[in-house]
Amino acid sequence: MRVRLIFKNKEKGATVPFHHQYYLFRFFKGLIKKSGKDEFNNFNHYNFSGLKGQTTVSKSGLHFYSSKITVVFSCSNQDFIDSIIEVLFTLPEIKLNGLSIIPHSVELENEIEFAEETKYICISPLILLTPEFSSDEGKKFMHPESGEFVEQLRKALLEKNELNDFGGFEFHPDQNYLKKLEDRGKKYSRVYPIFDQDIPYEVRGYTFPFTLQASPELHKYLFECGLGLFNDKGFGMLDLAEVTPGSKTVPYFTGQLSN
Repeated sequence: MRVRLIFKNKEKGATVPFHHQYYLFRFFKGLIKKSGKDEFNNFNHYNFSGLKGQTTVSKSGLHFYSSKITVVFSCSNQDFIDSIIEVLFTLPEIKLNGLSIIPHSVELENEIEFAEETKYICISPLILLTPEFSSDEGKKFMHPESGEFVEQLRKALLEKNELNDFGGFEFHPDQNYLKKLEDRGKKYSRVYPIFDQDIPYEVRGYTFPFTLQASPELHKYLFECGLGLFNDKGFGMLDLAEVTPGSKTVPYFTGQLSN
């Protein structure tokens, strides 16, 4: 299931770094610990987006001017999501770098009936290589149309414990999108910071549309838990490239600060 965690923006114009997944990762890890549920201490089959809202960009990062800010949070385990929400609404205020936000409400995204062929966009960078300390290996560029890219994608799927037999799949990047950006000198891949036990690494991430042919079960798992590596750190979140008719969210939880 996927929910949208909605927060009130306490100070319009406040800023966070352009890539702020690490701050969200630490925040969600704190919520897990505060829940006191031992079964979730090492649980990592979840995914989340960056902060969504009306922004402007400067050298210092993203400035949020909207009154509300949203994070998409996703997991196939409803008990895990409910435990996160329960702890979240005990907090009167949250500080994420330079941003102060207040829990407001939670909306549930509708379940999707996946066809075998589905087109996606990346709403957080897709990571396929594991970085190593004092090495540039994780920053290596692989063209999305190359066999090497698909092979690393396959390896990333094999590393997921819950995918014992995910069957075959076909991966087709949007060639027109890639060519258009390449012709304009724009980027669809960048190097991002990533942390493991507070040790910094650098790793290459990709954001572009693509079509995936796979079983509906695999589509559902990847949509809920993320594609590629480091999903629990906020990488590899997908969304449908085309909005499904009637796919509006519905209220899931309204906290004491919702009025």
